[in-house]
Amino acid sequence: MIGRVRLGLVALSLLVIGIVAWRSVPAPVPPPLPKQQPYCAPVSGDSAAKGCRYDTGVTDQSPSIQISRNGTLFIGRNAAGVLRSADKGLTWQAITPPVHANGDSHAKGVHGTVHIDPVTDRVWYVTSNAAASCGAMKGGAVVSWSDDLGATWQGSTTGCGTFDWGRMVTGFHPNGLQQRAVYFFGVAPRLVGGLRPVYRSLDGGATWQQMKNPASVTTEAGAGVAAPDGTLYFDYPEFIGFDPARITSKVYPFKPANLCRQMIAVSEDFGETWRQEAVPNSLACNLQTGQQKVAVDKAGTVYVLWTDDRDNQIYLVTSRDKARTWSAPVKAMPPGTSFNNGHANIVASEPGHVLISSLNTEAKANPRRWIVSGYGVWHAWLSESFDANAAAPHFRTVDLDPPNDPTLAEGESPSEAEAYLGISPGGEAWATFSRHGARLGKGSRITAARIHN
Repeated sequence: MIGRVRLGLVALSLLVIGIVAWRSVPAPVPPPLPKQQPYCAPVSGDSAAKGCRYDTGVTDQSPSIQISRNGTLFIGRNAAGVLRSADKGLTWQAITPPVHANGDSHAKGVHGTVHIDPVTDRVWYVTSNAAASCGAMKGGAVVSWSDDLGATWQGSTTGCGTFDWGRMVTGFHPNGLQQRAVYFFGVAPRLVGGLRPVYRSLDGGATWQQMKNPASVTTEAGAGVAAPDGTLYFDYPEFIGFDPARITSKVYPFKPANLCRQMIAVSEDFGETWRQEAVPNSLACNLQTGQQKVAVDKAGTVYVLWTDDRDNQIYLVTSRDKARTWSAPVKAMPPGTSFNNGHANIVASEPGHVLISSLNTEAKANPRRWIVSGYGVWHAWLSESFDANAAAPHFRTVDLDPPNDPTLAEGESPSEAEAYLGISPGGEAWATFSRHGARLGKGSRITAARIHN
């Protein structure tokens, strides 16, 4: 009887995660609007700078963005491959990695994401939930990589048994080799919600090993990042779902005080073991959308961003001891805005240099309604700081939308985790936003944006 109950619970968890993945498959979209010209606006706090956004001409959802060492831009699409720009966002080329020799294809996946290794410039593209070689109802991630900026591709499969919001991170090799370590973070079912298993490749993606210890329990965890010394971080909220097995678990213990906290999972041994650290006094259970809330600069300072459930304001904290202790929180709302809709992301480069992307409103009452809003007027913002590691950092900010053309107007909705960021080894930072979104799963117009000095 116990076995039947356990089997039934696992099946229920699979169903829940399957629903999450299914809801993200884009429906057919109408013919695209004519491509818009770039739009630029002055930057508050820096009269010599301007912020500009560039229309890709493509409608999709869940985009991510990365920059190579020579400035080539890549945007990861939901399942259709990547967009590439060699002219700073003015024009974009669609590139679809080929079907793998075993028949696995990105075409049926979801939540495609792109990652560029900052040392080797290898471009990675991964989609979740639909690797045919894993078998029916086994999910899995289809992984492709390119060493010539998208001209040719190779691939493999990993994460069988994972489903939603897979993410790819590369970092320092544990053996000190020139080859980089590659990590795939998937979401697998557990008694309540999801489990974050870790898969590692030490031969450039050719083969994968599932690590003994999962990193955390989570529903839709963040993008993750590797520090220069190889320490791994990713963010997630301590979800309200409770698994009785966690009472005695030493791998990912349940601590009632951490309920709904913004959490950071940390590994200092290349994914072998993990500890889970809470950001004190944070409340972040509304952020179940797999975003990019943790960053680390070249000095190893950790930056964590979250939108607090109590006031829908963006807060920033830092840690200089690998997420064990935190600075006092700093409010990071752009001037003149009143609420954030949960879409806020951060990336870091040189010591103290961070870029934050966010969607915010000037409304007097918060119009946000869960993940799918459809209410209110929301503008896309970039906020950049070169002293974010200070107690009172300074920000320069830009509203990327004119008053008559907001990123989201009344009746439009964000397509899940928008406003992702990427930064090159030289500190060139870009964001990708989704504009004029239809209902969840219908897609939005993808744009790229940056602050020009």
